[in-house]
Amino acid sequence: MSNAVNDMGHSLSDAVAPKITFLLPAKNADAGSLKSVLILSDGSEVSAQIAMDLESAMSKLRIEERPFYTKVQMGGRLNGVPSDVQLAGLAAKAGTEALVLVSGGVSEVRSTNSTEERSTCAVQTKFLKACPKEQVRSTRVSCTDTRGLAAARIKVFRSSDKRSVFTDSVGGESGQRLCSDETTIARVDPKQLTANAVQNTGVNVMRVLAPSYELRPLDLMSADAGLPAAQRKDFDAATKFAEAKRMDEACRRFEELYLDHKESPALTFNNAFCAEVRGDLLRASQGYRRASELINAPNSQIDRRIAITEKAVRENPVAFMPADLAGTQVARAPVIKGNGKRVALVIGNSKYQRSALVNPVNDARLVSDKLTRIGFDVLTLENVNSARFATATRDFATRAKGADIALFYYAGHAIQADGENFLMPVDNAKMRSIDDVREQGSVQLADIVAQLEVAAPAVKLLVIDACRDNPLPATSRSLAGSGLADIKQVPQGGLIAFATSPGSTAEDGIARNSVFSKHFAAQLSVPNQNIEQVFKKVREAVKAETKNKQVPMEKSDLIGDVFLVQAK
Repeated sequence: MSNAVNDMGHSLSDAVAPKITFLLPAKNADAGSLKSVLILSDGSEVSAQIAMDLESAMSKLRIEERPFYTKVQMGGRLNGVPSDVQLAGLAAKAGTEALVLVSGGVSEVRSTNSTEERSTCAVQTKFLKACPKEQVRSTRVSCTDTRGLAAARIKVFRSSDKRSVFTDSVGGESGQRLCSDETTIARVDPKQLTANAVQNTGVNVMRVLAPSYELRPLDLMSADAGLPAAQRKDFDAATKFAEAKRMDEACRRFEELYLDHKESPALTFNNAFCAEVRGDLLRASQGYRRASELINAPNSQIDRRIAITEKAVRENPVAFMPADLAGTQVARAPVIKGNGKRVALVIGNSKYQRSALVNPVNDARLVSDKLTRIGFDVLTLENVNSARFATATRDFATRAKGADIALFYYAGHAIQADGENFLMPVDNAKMRSIDDVREQGSVQLADIVAQLEVAAPAVKLLVIDACRDNPLPATSRSLAGSGLADIKQVPQGGLIAFATSPGSTAEDGIARNSVFSKHFAAQLSVPNQNIEQVFKKVREAVKAETKNKQVPMEKSDLIGDVFLVQAK
């Protein structure tokens, strides 16, 4: 039921498809798991109003027809900045899991002036008849944009471990645009604009702290030709339940059918859609990818759902944990000194069908050997094709669960498209455009980051030596940026390192190993230096050897020191 006819049967457009309810997880996974809260505010009137709006919204919130919060209690106003000890005491006294503090609330009205051009016709024209060009008259009118703005600082303090799980400023706004030729529109009272902005701030706070629902069009796939006739009737019955907005029953039936027909693209897709409806976007994304593999042909319906789910996961990977990991805390990086679980995936791609490289396999072997010597459980893969690449990264995320350190190293071709970085498999002969790079088995770096966020090893390290020459035909190279794109999402408790800075390229090298990987491997076994010192030394060495032509860079969210080797 997509907005385009697909290869597997007719479909409804979004305009006529029934709208069904999607569950959206809270943007903050920790706050979204709390079920009883005490709400406090400071002396600000704006803070007090947001707090009251929160209390009302939380009290009314129901998920799957059941109250989401077991207890929502409104407290008084606080003076000054309370300590964590005071907050813990207040939460304990109220008997709640958490305390939500709304403070620093402000609101204001801003106005800006501008002009707009209006086009009118000097003569009367017939219905649907265009105005003759010589009769078009243009005039400019003055306009005023008035916006009410509000914001407050939100702190969520969890009483069980006496720590803050969310602290940030959240805002909202409300506005009106009024032009001099619009005489029928009443000017909104500035006080009403600020009141609306405060109310919208409360709505935005709820999106951060709690799950919510949203109506979206039903987008199921029609039954594929490979489904036996005996099961087609059951498939159609499930679809009818979905069209009647009974997604619980529809999904139960689709899931039962899927158990015996896992090679059915339509059932694979529809089960992924059910996961998306339940708010499990990571599992949904994986299901859509599998459906795409089964069809093995372009399909706009699948591509649309992949784009929607993967964008959401990239923007906030922790919020979309699978149900079996619900409540898992994403660990911040501690000081790692011992010989705990350390896992690594090392990939070197040299034998490309188009634009083969010399060194990546050698680089992978060198790095793999060094990591093994310092206590990592290393899986080394060479010349990985599209079928193996995505599976390998997913398997690595599974291995990374419970690890002290998970390290991903990649050497080979990569390319940026629309600000995202894609790691390229060796079977790239048919990749002649940016769209081909996206659709023919390249693995998005952001997907690996998201998978590691969910797996939640204590420390996540990603090392990318992939800023080599652009392997696309010359006619398509201008469509991609030079080198790789700057990273948008650093994993919590993690670090991502690149062989060179964003937008720049690195040499494959004329010796056995690339300049970057040679120096990276050399620093791995140096004792008593933390991982950030490792990359500082690598950067110094690479800059010196290349006479500043290549400057490695890294971005870090590490807390504390991470040591790979310590002398006894």
